[in-house]
Amino acid sequence: MVSKEQFLEIKRCRARGMKAAEIANKVGISAPSVRKWWDIEEKTFDERIKGNIAYLDNYREFILNILRLCPQTRETNIYYRLQEEFPDFHCHKKTFYKYMKMLRKQTGFAQFNHRNTSPREESPPGYEGQVDFGQFRMKDMYRKTVRVYFFCMVLAYSRMHFLYFSREPFTTITAIRAHEYAFRYFGGRPQTLRYDQDRVFVVDENFGNIVLVPAFEAFARAAGFSVRLCRPHDPQSKGKVESFVRYVKESFLTGRIYTGIDNLNSVALRWLDNEGNVTSNLRTRKPPRELFAEEARYLERYTPVQLEATMIRSVSDKFLVTVGWSVYELPHHKVRQYDQIRIEEQDGVLLFYKADSGELIHKCPKHDSEGGVTVYAPQESQTDFVASNTIRYKFAACDAIDAFVERITENQPRYKNAQCNRVLSLANMYSIDQVAEGIEYCVRVNICNVNELTAFLIFRHGDIYAKKHLSKNMYYNNRKRAEEIRREQDGRYL
Repeated sequence: MVSKEQFLEIKRCRARGMKAAEIANKVGISAPSVRKWWDIEEKTFDERIKGNIAYLDNYREFILNILRLCPQTRETNIYYRLQEEFPDFHCHKKTFYKYMKMLRKQTGFAQFNHRNTSPREESPPGYEGQVDFGQFRMKDMYRKTVRVYFFCMVLAYSRMHFLYFSREPFTTITAIRAHEYAFRYFGGRPQTLRYDQDRVFVVDENFGNIVLVPAFEAFARAAGFSVRLCRPHDPQSKGKVESFVRYVKESFLTGRIYTGIDNLNSVALRWLDNEGNVTSNLRTRKPPRELFAEEARYLERYTPVQLEATMIRSVSDKFLVTVGWSVYELPHHKVRQYDQIRIEEQDGVLLFYKADSGELIHKCPKHDSEGGVTVYAPQESQTDFVASNTIRYKFAACDAIDAFVERITENQPRYKNAQCNRVLSLANMYSIDQVAEGIEYCVRVNICNVNELTAFLIFRHGDIYAKKHLSKNMYYNNRKRAEEIRREQDGRYL
């Protein structure tokens, strides 16, 4: 079989009046082959070479570009990509697999082989479905790495697949939404769904004592399906969906360019219709679509569920959770990254609980409109409370003490505790009355901080104690300020 380039060269040489032997020497084939092809029309030639190895050479560079990027890309993925990029591409799969085997042998792009797993007993139609999550790093058009997350559901009897992508990690609410999309795609729901012990669904599982996330438990109860959890480190319990997750990565995502999450979901549904659900399964030897025609009769009807106001969110790396389109910051000392938080709304106030223990960690008013950020404003800590009360008790006879503490809190709230402790230390170096006089001075000139107080004490009562207990730089600065206060006071009495 000659290639398209050889055929066109034969036609050009024939038009110039060259003989068959001359053309055969130039093209590199025999003279009888030249005579066989030089009278055939180009359209007839294209029809004849379809399905032949020489025909696939026209797409060799496109295939090699995929293999250079990801050598482990499966043949089914490349075949589907060719159908996407070249609408006129037509080739039998067996011929394409033979060509890919020859091409990999020539170029050295070997394919990775996975281990085989043992099968499990088949489920009756409409009884079981299997759910799992996956994630994959893609390249966008600017060669930047983008991580996408996807939700998979497989009906155990027919192997009918569903696939849904998200740009963000799945939370309980987004996973519930993906379930609803899957039930809508299948036209119903199975009786049982099998899961890993994922924290999106499960709080704890201890020897069969299952504690589900409240929002997911309410959804499962309202939708009417039962939940079965796999044992830890036992992927074969739901091997059908595990295989589909790997199939999505190898046959759909590998080598694909990320062009937006909506486009990826649209292409994924088209891929399911053209490839994922029409390719014969190795175990059943039938396409999932064919068996689904039988299983669809056994699926239970699904009615959309209206969930309660309870929400589950994951804490971000900046201690934030999103409710609607608004962002709320949580106490840094009470939560960690990716903790599951249960959120309830009561009379316009959001209550934030730990999903596993039920501990109330924060509450704040809900935004009236969508958008905005609520920053966590910590209340006065126990240490600050003790320090401010101690200074008030010790200088109870000083009328200006409350104003002094309030202005310290207003001007420098972060250093309130440290300044209160420094005032107490000054009371050990000077007398209570002397420090009280300095406090009244600070309030009078409206400069309420410990440095101004120390400078006034040095001005009024000397620097013997200050020089002994303060650092060199602090003593120098306070001494300099004391001289300024002296000049201010002298100017006042002149």
